[in-house]
Amino acid sequence: MKLFVKFFSVFLLALMITACSSQEDGPEGAAKEFMSAMYKGDLDKVTSLLYFPEEKNSSDMMLMEGMVKSKMKMAVDQAAELGKKHGGVDKIECTLVNYTNEEKTEAKVLATTYFKDGTKDEVHGATTVIKVNGKWLVAFKI
Repeated sequence: MKLFVKFFSVFLLALMITACSSQEDGPEGAAKEFMSAMYKGDLDKVTSLLYFPEEKNSSDMMLMEGMVKSKMKMAVDQAAELGKKHGGVDKIECTLVNYTNEEKTEAKVLATTYFKDGTKDEVHGATTVIKVNGKWLVAFKI
């Protein structure tokens, strides 16, 4: 159970890196949009904000995305339940952005979620985001 909680926390951090209904510029906006979608239980939005490395053919890509979506459902459901338990999300703040390449197309982001009941959730571990075709996405590593 502790391992799952650690994994979930890292995953939530990744989510925070890509959150907000209308994506802000930069890796912070991507994290916030992703986290917001997680806490709202919006699985389609969450998966749309993930970057999947390019595969050799589209059928492999569709299969991979389908498998990821089914696995992500549990994490999204848990995040949504956590959000409800604390009265919803008040705000998500990015506390650190560290670009990992000179082109500034990859970054690691740390974020904190503040709930409406006054509690907060600090994700321990950085979420990796990548800029693809001008849009920041959470990097999904296989």
